[in-house]
Amino acid sequence: MKIRYLKVLRDVTSDYTMNFMLVLAIAIGVFGIGCILGGYAVVKREMTTNYLGTRPASATIELEQAISQELVDRVKTMPGIREAARRATLVARMKVGDKWYPLLLFVMDDFSNLRISTFHWVSGATEPPAGTILVERTALDMMEAAEGANITVKTRHGAPRTMRISGIVHDPGLAPAWQEQAGYGYITLETLRWLGETQGFDQLKMQVSTNSNSAPHITRQAGMVSAWLEKRGYTIHEIQVPPPNKHPHQGQMNAVMSIFIVFSFLILLLGSLLVATSMATLMVKQVRQIGVMKAIGANSRQIARLYLFMLLLLCVTALVIGIPLSRLAASVLYNRIAVMLNLELTDSAIPFWVMLVQAGAGILVPLLAVSVPVIRGSRRSVRQALDNYGVSQTKPIRSAWLVSLSRGQWLGDTVRLSLRNVFRQPARLTLTLGLLAAGGALFMTALNVSEAWNNNLRRIYTQRLYDLEIRLNEPIQPNVLIPKLKIIAGINVVESGNSASASVRKAGPYDITHTYPDKGHGSFTMQALSIDTKLLKANLTEGRWLSKPEAAEVVLNQLARSKDLELGDTITLSVDGKATAWTIVGFTEDVGSPATAYVSAEAYARYVGSAGQANLLRIGFTDRSRTYVAGKTREVETILEQQSISVRASVPVWLLRNAIAGHMGILINSLLAMAILMALVGTLGLLSTMSMSILERTREIGVMRAIGATPTTIRNLIVWEGLVIGALSIALAVVFSLALSVWLGRFIGNMSFRTPLGLTVSPLAMGVWIGIIGIGTYLATVFPARRANKITTREALAYE
Repeated sequence: MKIRYLKVLRDVTSDYTMNFMLVLAIAIGVFGIGCILGGYAVVKREMTTNYLGTRPASATIELEQAISQELVDRVKTMPGIREAARRATLVARMKVGDKWYPLLLFVMDDFSNLRISTFHWVSGATEPPAGTILVERTALDMMEAAEGANITVKTRHGAPRTMRISGIVHDPGLAPAWQEQAGYGYITLETLRWLGETQGFDQLKMQVSTNSNSAPHITRQAGMVSAWLEKRGYTIHEIQVPPPNKHPHQGQMNAVMSIFIVFSFLILLLGSLLVATSMATLMVKQVRQIGVMKAIGANSRQIARLYLFMLLLLCVTALVIGIPLSRLAASVLYNRIAVMLNLELTDSAIPFWVMLVQAGAGILVPLLAVSVPVIRGSRRSVRQALDNYGVSQTKPIRSAWLVSLSRGQWLGDTVRLSLRNVFRQPARLTLTLGLLAAGGALFMTALNVSEAWNNNLRRIYTQRLYDLEIRLNEPIQPNVLIPKLKIIAGINVVESGNSASASVRKAGPYDITHTYPDKGHGSFTMQALSIDTKLLKANLTEGRWLSKPEAAEVVLNQLARSKDLELGDTITLSVDGKATAWTIVGFTEDVGSPATAYVSAEAYARYVGSAGQANLLRIGFTDRSRTYVAGKTREVETILEQQSISVRASVPVWLLRNAIAGHMGILINSLLAMAILMALVGTLGLLSTMSMSILERTREIGVMRAIGATPTTIRNLIVWEGLVIGALSIALAVVFSLALSVWLGRFIGNMSFRTPLGLTVSPLAMGVWIGIIGIGTYLATVFPARRANKITTREALAYE
């Protein structure tokens, strides 16, 4: 081995603390990149594999009548159609303990020959015997049951029946039941009859044979089939065309993971800048060694190669540490996301390209960052290097306000000198402040966004002044029922209205929606309410609320509004196949609602023909706590049963709130994890800055001690420098966090419900970060201070 590389090995092993810090900084960045990229690669692959593995229908045609298998067979032979099947879907209710929850029932034609919109068998029966049910695996926790247990199920027209869970299945096309606060079940047509329903197979599911990723092509094919059906006497209710071959949460997951990838590379960049600072520290320490090497014949290129080779060793060590740990973290991440998205991991192997990206980024980014100080240091002349006395050559402070501040007698000599030392190296100070401020900004942003999300959830209660919403299967006479409900103690207000599935009628004879099979994602609802409702506090963003009872006015929420709609426009909405025209008078923001159009009850009755009837009840209680509402809900449902009123769904507001909250937990936790990593890199940056500052001022410290400075004075001087830097970084972090919180809040809010999260400043975030910086800066300065105090006056003055 050449003698100069022996020097590199000695440098690597001579300062374990500093080199460990460099390795740790690079390893943290490599770890973040590998964790996010590895988790994202597996999730994206498995999301596609799982969803396409169910052979999702390109389109679903809902009809008013039942269809025969012969008709399905004829559709299969039509041009452009690959596969077709008949199904039925209905919303029932299941009783868990003493509470009723929604239960989505899928009626299958032939369990032994599923070729479209399929699911995977897990255990138990592959085809449920009559009177039994197959349950989607995530619904078991909601049902508080297991295979072989019995559950109580009630459909629209039937009486409550006890059903045995005869098998477990996995349907990746459905969101987890705990997210939707509902159950999923699969039954036969015979069981549907046993439950008291006369409904037949009224859904035609189809797959196109070409251009399966083109929504316009799928819509045209579905329209062609619908026209063919109409000629044979069938009435088309609507055509459902969900985003082709895309999981319901695929767009959201891609956007979220893209943000995390950017943040992980940012952590590596900050770590690399830290390495650049530390390498500059080493070259300051070895400046006379550089002079000696040049004096005996070394050129600048050879010296630069030495330090770059040393960095390469550190990078390789960081890769050895960071890559295996990142794979473990990635496995935790993709397993958590798989649970959140109801995925079954068929292949958990992280692609090899992820490790290549880690290796490339973990070597190239630090080398590029270090190249500037290394090249600058290696180009020093022999005279400049040998004349170095360990005292940095800095320009005097010229800022008037800083000069005035540093001369303030009220600060004390130690603090005034610390202030001047802080600004001696503006470039290094900028780097250190950038590291700390970036970590603090991300940390506070994570908590700010978390608090903003919780505030958004609280808006569910401030917008919905009711505590229980009851959707009925059949319209009722509210004037007869409401007085009986008001007898219940604790009921404050009861209001009635109407709710119906709707769609925006565009060019063409059929209603086209983009609803997924779960009937939730992509749905559109019309709500007819009293214009002076006391139980809905609309958050208007433009225009006004409904003002004229008989007028054909509509207020759209943010999910129902398309980009081309403005106040005063006319929108055609189809309700139960009937096209109705409405004038847009306002836009509102709803939290937790699907796309919704609000109209007056009187106008709805005039258009749809439901005068004096209602299928929606909203009840406000005097106590809004979950326990109280649960007890009163049972009393309300008892009266409804006594009146033989069929309930479609009973949804307490707290249940809606829990369903929404479950969607974003992993995002907020991941943001906090990123923030902690960045905070660690920032603290290491401060440690590097203080170490370099002390090295540059070794002889200066010796002079101070020679003229009487005590170890305590020197320690306080160094600690105060760190605290000043920490305080400055906190101020910058707060400013950056505000801007980042606004941007990230808008992104997350628009991604979830197209409702930007408001700017929320978390006092907890600021307090915790101030504590972290206070402790971190103290620890980052106290050790260099101790090291400085261990050097004797003679050693300091003789420092080379």
